Amino acid sequence: MSSRSIRAVAFVLILLFASLSPLAMNAQAHQSILLSTDTSHVVLLPGSSGNVTLNIENNATAIESFNVTVDTSGLSNLWNITPSEEVVENVFPTWSKNTTIVVRLAEGAVPSDSGSFDIHVTEPDQNFTSVITVYVSVAPSYMPALNLATMGGPLVSMNSGSNTSYSIEVQNLGSVEDTLLLDVEFEPDLAAWWANYTNGTGGNNSNNGTGNGTGGNGSGGNGTGNGTGNGTGGNGTGNGTGNGTGGNGNGNGTGNGTGGNGTGNGTGNGTGGNGTGNSSNITIDNVLMFGNSYTNYNNLNSLLESMGVVNADAVTSGGQTLSGHWSNVNTTANIANTTLRNPSIDWDYVVLQDQSQIPGFYRSSTDWTNSKNGAVNLANEITTEGGESILLMTWGRRNGDINNPTLYPNFTIMQDRLESGYIDYHDNMTAAGNTVWIAPVGLAFEHIYNNVVAGGVNASLSGNLFFDLYDADGSHPSLSGSYLAACVLYSTMTGNSPVGSNDTVSLSPSVKLQLQQAAAATVFNETSHFTYPWQSTTTTASMSMMSSRGLGGGIPSGWSVQWVDDQFTNMPAGSSSTANLQVSVPSNAAPDYYGFRLYSASTGGNVSTSTLMVVHVNAEHNLSIVFLEQNSAFIPGFSTNSKIQVTNTGNARVDYNWDLAMIEGPCVASLVTASTPGMSPDDVVDIQFQISVHEEATKTDDCDLRFEATGTSSSQQHSIAPFFFTIDIDESVAFELVMPMTALEVTPGSPITYEMRIINNGSETVNFYLDVTTPSELDTSFVSSSSVEVSPGNVGVWTLSTDGVSGEYGIYSQLFSVSYLGQTSFASLEIDVLGVEQATLNGPLDGRIQTRPSESVTTSFTLSNTGTSALQLYGSLLGLPAGADATLSHDEVMLAVGQSIEVNLTIDTQSSVPAGSYQLSFAFFNSNITAESAVMLQVQERVSVKINSMSLSQNEQIPVGPNSSTAVMFDMLNTGSAQDTLLVSVVDYGGAFDWFEFEISTPTLSLASGQSSSNSVSFREHTAGAPTSGVSVGIVLQSSTDGEAMDHINITLIPFTPGAELIVLSDDDSAEPGGTIHGTIVVTNNGNAMDVLQITTVGMDCGVASSHELLPGQSSSSIPWSCVLSDDADAGLKELKFRVTSSSRPSFSATSSEIYTIEPIWGMSGVIEIVFSESELSIPSSGGSSVMVTITNLANAQVIGLLSLEGVGDGLIAHEWVRLLDNVSTNEFTLTAGSSMQYNLGFNSLVSTSEQASLSVRATYVIGEATQSDVSSPLDVDVVGPEMPPNGVALPFDVQLSQSDTLNAMFGGWIFSFLILAVLYLRRDKKDILHAEDEADTETESDEAVEEQESALGYNECRMDGDKVMCPSCDARLGVPRGSEPPFRFSCPQCSTLIRVVE
Repeated sequence: MSSRSIRAVAFVLILLFASLSPLAMNAQAHQSILLSTDTSHVVLLPGSSGNVTLNIENNATAIESFNVTVDTSGLSNLWNITPSEEVVENVFPTWSKNTTIVVRLAEGAVPSDSGSFDIHVTEPDQNFTSVITVYVSVAPSYMPALNLATMGGPLVSMNSGSNTSYSIEVQNLGSVEDTLLLDVEFEPDLAAWWANYTNGTGGNNSNNGTGNGTGGNGSGGNGTGNGTGNGTGGNGTGNGTGNGTGGNGNGNGTGNGTGGNGTGNGTGNGTGGNGTGNSSNITIDNVLMFGNSYTNYNNLNSLLESMGVVNADAVTSGGQTLSGHWSNVNTTANIANTTLRNPSIDWDYVVLQDQSQIPGFYRSSTDWTNSKNGAVNLANEITTEGGESILLMTWGRRNGDINNPTLYPNFTIMQDRLESGYIDYHDNMTAAGNTVWIAPVGLAFEHIYNNVVAGGVNASLSGNLFFDLYDADGSHPSLSGSYLAACVLYSTMTGNSPVGSNDTVSLSPSVKLQLQQAAAATVFNETSHFTYPWQSTTTTASMSMMSSRGLGGGIPSGWSVQWVDDQFTNMPAGSSSTANLQVSVPSNAAPDYYGFRLYSASTGGNVSTSTLMVVHVNAEHNLSIVFLEQNSAFIPGFSTNSKIQVTNTGNARVDYNWDLAMIEGPCVASLVTASTPGMSPDDVVDIQFQISVHEEATKTDDCDLRFEATGTSSSQQHSIAPFFFTIDIDESVAFELVMPMTALEVTPGSPITYEMRIINNGSETVNFYLDVTTPSELDTSFVSSSSVEVSPGNVGVWTLSTDGVSGEYGIYSQLFSVSYLGQTSFASLEIDVLGVEQATLNGPLDGRIQTRPSESVTTSFTLSNTGTSALQLYGSLLGLPAGADATLSHDEVMLAVGQSIEVNLTIDTQSSVPAGSYQLSFAFFNSNITAESAVMLQVQERVSVKINSMSLSQNEQIPVGPNSSTAVMFDMLNTGSAQDTLLVSVVDYGGAFDWFEFEISTPTLSLASGQSSSNSVSFREHTAGAPTSGVSVGIVLQSSTDGEAMDHINITLIPFTPGAELIVLSDDDSAEPGGTIHGTIVVTNNGNAMDVLQITTVGMDCGVASSHELLPGQSSSSIPWSCVLSDDADAGLKELKFRVTSSSRPSFSATSSEIYTIEPIWGMSGVIEIVFSESELSIPSSGGSSVMVTITNLANAQVIGLLSLEGVGDGLIAHEWVRLLDNVSTNEFTLTAGSSMQYNLGFNSLVSTSEQASLSVRATYVIGEATQSDVSSPLDVDVVGPEMPPNGVALPFDVQLSQSDTLNAMFGGWIFSFLILAVLYLRRDKKDILHAEDEADTETESDEAVEEQESALGYNECRMDGDKVMCPSCDARLGVPRGSEPPFRFSCPQCSTLIRVVE
């Protein structure tokens, strides 16, 4: 029986047993109850609780209810495990329900209390129970703490310049042993501390002023005050007019207002809570942003520019991290590198935004560490470039992070973790010495979230402002979200409120207002733990934010606040130790309250706690007073302004009133500066006052004065000890210097005498000295003494003499001065020095002018005004010979003093002027002076030559070759006035003689005046290799009488460049092997000179070898060629190649090809010969056999074709072609001329009876352009049939059934099976019915398979066993080719038998 029949019978038996299954009992009751939990391990802190979701699946066939109990017998009694439902009812079959198991852990639990409990779920009717175990663990509790009770509480008082050590209790309140680290940081905002310190009662605080309002902690609560005056809330002070802010309220005002925990400075928004709001006119010029899609969405940089930033640029890429940005900045030519280091832009701020999840990761995460290191490296580089860093704190995702559900289950937790991460980034960056700020964008998102939730709205549902901050993915910002980020960045950088911004962002005004107010509230109200660039530098800005915990950063300059021991190792749970904190106050500390946050951090739990210690620095009032104006002039009869310098050497800011009193002396004193408000420590002010001296006072008198100060600080007045000083009375000094009333003129060489006078208007007789400052153009001396004594009210006189320096002229100022007791009187006297006329005319140094008849010569002369007066001169020339004319470039000239000009004298001589010397007189003159130059005119004989080329222009290119000379023709002409011998030469300008040689036809020739003669120079190449651009030579014609008389022509010799072109024409280009093809050929000289060209053929002698002498561009006559083809040539297209070479340049050759055709030929027996390896073949009807077929190409051409089988009985046998060359199953062939190919032709019988066939192989092919075929001799094939099996079925025990009985039994079995299926179908419910239908389909398929009878295997046939077959010849177990599906054939790699794989 076949395997398919066996499977069919087995399927029927299974159906029979399945119909009886409802009568059997379930062996495993728990299989009907399937349990699972959402977690198998619960970890809780002591005092916390959690839930376990239990899923119960009813795997039975009826609706069930289940009892739920827990077994905690092996668990500490500190655990309380309670099912929320004791009974889970009405669970449908195959359905499941969830119930909750509440897990609570009591306080005091330790990790050793960990264990597990079992959940029992029972079906009470049949008492089936399933059990699932859940493990529970106690998370270790880490709780460091500091107790300031040992130092008397958190508030201590100290003086400036003092230091104290305080003892503080360090406590480990956790549940495990821990190592605690201590740190201290400056805390600038004490408003919240004062609120807690005074318990909201307002302490001794009060509100004084006109108006309404509640002063924060001054009235014990939170509120808003509106008034004019001074308001004090808690221990904070606010002065100003407008709206102050108390508690956590909001307000706008002008001035400084502090109420409760909020401070507002400037004009703009004053805010409360724990924030500070400043308004300023800060303008941000350049901002660079490093971020990713959070920054790129909606072009956040463009939104900043819309709000007033002059230039905002962004470098972003999707998913980019801070470590990635650092890598880019550190990569040469990367856009991040070039943008940050752009030398033309000074970045005010560089905004850094990390990937949206990493900042909140655990600090042990590699991603977090990489981003932190990237942030530090970026901040270092930004600082190097002169900018400051701003961390853009991103926001939690709208519904948390589905990829990190434990870490980020919702928005608020994710936001808290992101805030902590950015603060830790900040601390590490500032610890490296960088200025870093945080823009709390994520906290602004949280502000809006809290407002939405407080209004009773589900923030995660659409239709509220928080929901609309996000894009559709709930992660990236919408335009509203990006606008909120821009508002926060704007306030962070400038300190200006974004409320009322006139930007052009396309949002509705109401939405923009809400976003602007949220940003302002976040920056100014709710982030007092941050500091911003715009805050006061005295307390916060200089500290940036709090620097890295554990490093003691952020302490104000001059202060020292340090732990003596900052680490307590292995403290037992519940233990405590004492730490010492050393505090040193700088001597210049201002009286105020200074907060220091003390940290205790757990190294085991990575958590920290802090408490605030406040140091009150007491006020001190001292002044340093000094009078530094003693050297000022205090003159009788005059009033003098002076000043006293006062320095606040105390440590408090004080308002001072001043008083100045005269004790004794002829003076009256009055203060100009009566008070100085708000004098800060180390401030230096000048107190202005005026002293009036009595007119009768003398320089022997003085005045004594007393200066006093009264100060007010914190509503308390105090006085400063009086300061006494003395003013000395000075002498009255007054005098005037007087010069002559009339103008003075002097001619050089004729000095003049004059007087200078001085009037003494002072009170004393004085001996005055006259100082004279004389310019170099004048010569001045005293006739009288240089000093004169003058009594008060009288006049003194000095007599002086002045002369002009020779060669000078013009008006010059002479300065006189008299000085006495710091006073000087000046007088400036102008003296006119009259001018003198004088000129010179200078010509050739040798005094000669040389020329020849019929020539023109120009000579330059220099005419100079050497006097001190401007000149007008006229030119003249005397002494020219007859036949000569003269021309002046200037007939009349105007010369300023010292001016020189060039005058050209041109003399033209006619041919009739005889040779000789002529004395000329050349001059320029006026009525007073004459400037003359005497020169000799020398007329000489004329020597001149001329060379004219007959056909060439200057620098024309002349090709020169090696085979013949190239001649250059020219005319020689004697253009002189006498007979002369002319010389011809060739000049090499660029190495031409290295490659070329020349020959002059007539090197020397004597010619009379005006006579000419023809001549030539021939050139030939003697060495190849000259530059193709050519080399220059000159043909020079020179006079032997005067070597300077010459003429030339220049030519460029270029080397011969070969070139040739072949044109091949064919008369007959097709022939059979042994035939002839023929035609003609023409050669053209394409070179630049005459050449002999040689023609040959390549590879075949066609009788064309010859030489042809051709000029450039010349072509030969037609040259015949004829070629005889080889007798054994293969058919097809062939190439005949002609070659031309240059005899002048043997390395040059050119070719041209002629394509000809060899026609295909074959014998009388046809093209393809087909031969069987056997003439007859016998195959069994149940198998097959094969025969080898050999085909041979008898033609001289390649043939391509197909093999086919034809003849009598070809339908009885299946056949297959296998090409033995590559063992490929194919009937295709490609044969080159004379080649053969063998095929294995396999046969398989298609009949089961004995048959005969006569078969032939036909080869159909293409040769040339014709399709033909050849047929082999026939192959006789005998098919031998098998014996026939008997009818019917033989059964065991010698029972035999006839064919009809067998069919009846089979039909009865099938009817019985279908009856069983019908009964089962009616009994099952809907689910079982569907299942039964699937099985019935399977049964039908199996039944149909039973009907298929496997056929017997033929010769070399086998079937698949999995993906393997067994070779019928060698029994090797073989893998089949990948993807093969039966039936197919392949060769056994062991025995090379061709195997047929059947189904």
